[in-house]
Amino acid sequence: MPEGPEIRRAADRIGKALIGKEIVAGNWPYGSLVDRTHLIEGQHVIDVTSRGKAMLIRFENGWTMYSHNQLYGRWTVHLNSTNYDSRRSLRAEFITEKHAVRLWSATDIELMLTVEERGHSFLERLGPDVLDESTTVDILEEQLRSKKCYRKKAATLMLEQKSFAGLGNYLRSEILFSAGVHPDDRPSDLDDLTLHKWAECIKTITMRAYQEGGVTVPRDVAQASKERGEPRRMWRHYAFCRNDRPCLMCGELIVRLRYAGRRLDHCPQCQPSRR
Repeated sequence: MPEGPEIRRAADRIGKALIGKEIVAGNWPYGSLVDRTHLIEGQHVIDVTSRGKAMLIRFENGWTMYSHNQLYGRWTVHLNSTNYDSRRSLRAEFITEKHAVRLWSATDIELMLTVEERGHSFLERLGPDVLDESTTVDILEEQLRSKKCYRKKAATLMLEQKSFAGLGNYLRSEILFSAGVHPDDRPSDLDDLTLHKWAECIKTITMRAYQEGGVTVPRDVAQASKERGEPRRMWRHYAFCRNDRPCLMCGELIVRLRYAGRRLDHCPQCQPSRR
């Protein structure tokens, strides 16, 4: 499933094609969009953004299209002159004078009044959006200290969208590694310095993934790993997908754990358990 940085980058790409443009035509086969084309066609798009892993496309008439890619959803952007075909199922198609923007295979799409976004059943449950400019390190640290987070294991906490919107599997491994937090640690097990570092890493690692296209390590670290011949799934991270390879910091082997069937890679030396 795409994580917050991937959805935000998709929103940036879609926004360049749609914002300020009129939707002159389209195709809306998804159930919740059928017979509602009048709310989209002929409208100008005024904003495209993301909230956690959700995409929000806002129109001048006060309506918003909400979508969540889930596991298989994918957005594409092409010039109208481009002949594009996909084996995926088309869910929505926005046609402007120059571009065709399409959503494929997503299974969670709704039209809602923009003023009612905050009350949407998914959006209203989200915690702070880590990529939002207003979400500071202090806010993230306060969230770690909150009653709903303070006694939960890090491995669980880092995937709860109601705690931190936009985080997912690769970010979980990378944030905990950089913060030196063991997956079984809870915020209540940690001292103030470690909690602050954890909050900093939530922000900085997620922002780096957004800015660098899913890469969570500094550019010199990525380049050194490339020169060693490592594949992209390895060179772009410190821990995730580097299981059974030496830690780039200490040389200890990265170990893969599974929580609820989902992989989490960590370094036993750099992330000692406090429990």
